[in-house]
Amino acid sequence: MSSSPGELFDPGAERAPYVRRMFGEIASRYDLMNTLMTGGRHHAWRRLMASLLVRPGDRALDAGCGTGDLAFACKAAGAGAVLGLDFAEPMLGHARAKAARRGSTAAAFAAGDATRLPLPDRSVDVWCSAFVVRNIPDLDGALAEAYRVLRLGGRIGVLEIPQLDGGLLRPLIRLHFARLVPLLGRLISGHGSAYRYLPVSVDHFLTPPQFSAKLREAGFELREVRVMMLGTVAMHIAERPAEVT
Repeated sequence: MSSSPGELFDPGAERAPYVRRMFGEIASRYDLMNTLMTGGRHHAWRRLMASLLVRPGDRALDAGCGTGDLAFACKAAGAGAVLGLDFAEPMLGHARAKAARRGSTAAAFAAGDATRLPLPDRSVDVWCSAFVVRNIPDLDGALAEAYRVLRLGGRIGVLEIPQLDGGLLRPLIRLHFARLVPLLGRLISGHGSAYRYLPVSVDHFLTPPQFSAKLREAGFELREVRVMMLGTVAMHIAERPAEVT
C-alpha cells in the first residue's frame, strides 16, 4: 500500500484497490460529507444533469453510483429503468436502503466495475456518473465501455471536480481542498487519508477542455459543458453518434 495519496498516481501504482477500500470505509458518512463540502448543491447538480440526459422511458446506467443519488435523479427525470453499479459494495447497501425507503422498484443496484460493464453492446440510452471518473485509473477503458453499451444516439453525462486552471480564486480554492476538506473529512468520517486523497485526485485529473478532448477521442460528440461553483465542478454532456444511413 502506498504511504501517501500522491504515490497512488505514480506509474504502476495499484490505485483501484485503495479507491475501493476507501469508499467502502467512508460509505456511512459519504452523503453527509458531500452535503457539507458543497453546501447541499450536489443534489441540484445531479438533478440538472439527469434532466439534460434522460428522456421518458430511457434505460439509464449510473456508473460508480455510490449511495444512489444520481440513479434516483434519473428515475425522477423519467427513466423507465435505472441500474446503479459500484465496486465499493458498502456503498450499495446504503443505495438499496434508500430505494427501500422510497419504495422505488425502478432503480436496481449491483456490484460492478466501470471498465468491465456486465451489459450487452448498445443496451442503454444513458451512461452517467457523478464525482467518479477522476478515481478510475483506466479512464480510456471506462469511456470505451460507456461507448460500447450506449445505443446509437445515446447520451453520456459526467459531473466531476476538474483540475483547477488558474484564476484569481485558485489559491483560496486550493486552500479549501488541501486543508479544510481533509480536516472536515477526518472529523466527520474518522478516515485518515480519504479526504487527503481528494485534492490529490483533483490535481491529477483534467481541466474541462482536456476532458472535452478526451470525450471526443473516445468517439463522442460533445453537446454541452457547464462549469459551476467557481470552477470547482464541471458537467459534460455528449452523445454516441447515430450511424449515417
